[in-house]
Amino acid sequence: MKYFWRRITGRCTSCGQKLNTKKTLTTRIVEINDKSSRLASQLGRTPQTQSCKTCHRIIFEGQPGFVHRYLLIDMGLSIYPKK
Repeated sequence: MKYFWRRITGRCTSCGQKLNTKKTLTTRIVEINDKSSRLASQLGRTPQTQSCKTCHRIIFEGQPGFVHRYLLIDMGLSIYPKK
């Protein structure tokens, strides 16, 4: 039902961000930077980001549509032998 509601309201079905915004590029960049700095202060580190696979907008960790990909981390740790 949430996917149907997102389609009706003009939002991305994966992440829920508005698709047809009338914001300028400068305003959008300022919002992304503000969101990033708020998350950095909450987490105590730089937040992880991804682009939505459907609408290609930036998604920060903790938002709907963000997918944790631990496989790369696990593969990197398994390369080094234990001592």
